[in-house]
Amino acid sequence: MSCKLCSSLLLIVFFLSCSVKQQKGQSASGNIENIELKYAHEFSLQKQGNRHLLTVFMDEDHSDQSARKFTLVKDSADAAGIENVIHVPCKKIVCVSSTQLAYFFALEDIDDIVAINSSRYLFHEEMNARVAEGKVKQIGKEGNFNLEVLAALNPDVIFVSPFKAGGYDVLRNMGIPLVPMAAYNEMTPLGRAEWLKMMALFVGQETKADTIFNKLAKRYNELKDQVAGIDMRPTVFSGKMRSGSWYVPGGDSFYARLFRDAGADYVVDDNEQGAYPVDFETIYRKAYDADFWRLVHPEKIGLSLPDFLQQDVRYADFKAARERNVLLCNIREKPYYEQSAVKPDVLLADYIHFFHSEVLPGYEPFFYERLK
Repeated sequence: MSCKLCSSLLLIVFFLSCSVKQQKGQSASGNIENIELKYAHEFSLQKQGNRHLLTVFMDEDHSDQSARKFTLVKDSADAAGIENVIHVPCKKIVCVSSTQLAYFFALEDIDDIVAINSSRYLFHEEMNARVAEGKVKQIGKEGNFNLEVLAALNPDVIFVSPFKAGGYDVLRNMGIPLVPMAAYNEMTPLGRAEWLKMMALFVGQETKADTIFNKLAKRYNELKDQVAGIDMRPTVFSGKMRSGSWYVPGGDSFYARLFRDAGADYVVDDNEQGAYPVDFETIYRKAYDADFWRLVHPEKIGLSLPDFLQQDVRYADFKAARERNVLLCNIREKPYYEQSAVKPDVLLADYIHFFHSEVLPGYEPFFYERLK
């Protein structure tokens, strides 16, 4: 073999070796790994090297065009040339809903929250104290945000509700990352709770979130299994008259599934996932003989059954009212919106306590009470 040929072969081997090394390096930093979610469907998580890729879906079809995508990075070097970057852990977080606060309360991580929409119906003692001390600002509601306060805070991220549109364009023009919190699009209790894993990324609490979620999911499924084979299933309906209409959750809604998991049958039998208005006659026909009546509403403190029935004389005709099976979660007294999303197991236990009292002897309900 000539020296010229040997030199050529050595050069080929050298360049191939460099190419393989380069490809290995690209693979190590460029491979995208899907992070498994067991119940949540309205967001996805992926990992690419030291980055987390977050996608929040904004429509039923999970179309790529309407989805909101973010890249979460811990090191500025990982942010080069990438759009919609959020540096984590965030040090200045704004929440515009108490349902968003629920996830941070569950993680016991509120030191980085610098603003909320309002402290009305807020039960969390430490958060209320931080508001009173001025450590946490109140910025108002959608369409009427205090832009001066927000500009002065210069937050790292604002969690917004995708179900309300007012005021967000102004915030977006300020260059503040707006992350839609779409947990309420989830149609299962554990799906909503699993958003804890997404929220945890913003405060560096992924391991803690996994531990909390796995524990509550295990308890939820155990409770569900306890009543799965029960033959005697009571019937239940939900809501009350408001401004001339009665809003009922659809038969395939989050609430309908929770009732079923608790061993009850929901009186609305359709494929609707959201809530919709009906007139009194419609709900009367469906719910006249139902065994239980469930309500989540701000009522006066210490509301009694006679007090409630005075709101509409027709309420007394329902079997659930006659037999004193009206279940109320009074949001003036109970931290429903700031805890229920991350306590589906507690919600389920409450329902089972009333629907099948023999299953959980000695249990004290947390969110609901039977009106006396």
